[in-house]
Amino acid sequence: MIYLKLSDPETNTHKFYTLLIQKDLFGHWALLRQWGRIGTKGTIKVDTFDCYEKAHAALERIQKQKLRKGYFLKHSESVTERQVD
Repeated sequence: MIYLKLSDPETNTHKFYTLLIQKDLFGHWALLRQWGRIGTKGTIKVDTFDCYEKAHAALERIQKQKLRKGYFLKHSESVTERQVD
């Protein structure tokens, strides 16, 4: 799981963004995204992919976008395809 955080007390901005890849019940790969204001449940979106590589590429693309916007990496756990199977 990747946990990104954006805090700016001057503008009262306190956001989080999480990314997680896991296999669903049908054998597809799911990229779970959750975001919102810190302290809330936020919004959840699930994107499905046919293979792990496509899901991981999407995760990396989104992570780079968030880092460019000022988010920083708060926590990261690496999960490989083998660990999920």
